[in-house]
Amino acid sequence: MLTLEWESEGLQTVGIVVIIFASLKLLHLLGLIDFSEDTVEDEMEMATVRHRPEALELLEAQSKFTKKELQILYRGFKNECPSGVVNEETFKEIYSQFFPQGDSTTYAHFLFNAFDTDHNGSVSFE
Repeated sequence: MLTLEWESEGLQTVGIVVIIFASLKLLHLLGLIDFSEDTVEDEMEMATVRHRPEALELLEAQSKFTKKELQILYRGFKNECPSGVVNEETFKEIYSQFFPQGDSTTYAHFLFNAFDTDHNGSVSFE
């Protein structure tokens, strides 16, 4: 039973990542966002934040995303969460933008809890 629940949460996590990537790709194709050659490290040095992500190599190994994909995801995360962390209410607001026709708060709550592995009420980029 517990294994089935973990598999379900894993599928939910994969689903949201796919939605985020598809949205970013669409915005790029429409010319609404540009993926410049700046590195995540350069961006992080210029901004004062409360949380800094782990080394890109470690994130690449853990997530199987490429360095460029991680940079794109990080920029999007920093646009929505300049402090480097997001709380549940902000997460729900961001998530609801993907589903404007319905109430996604309950699902967003469960998804946030899946990401908040240490149950401190916030989620970082990692």
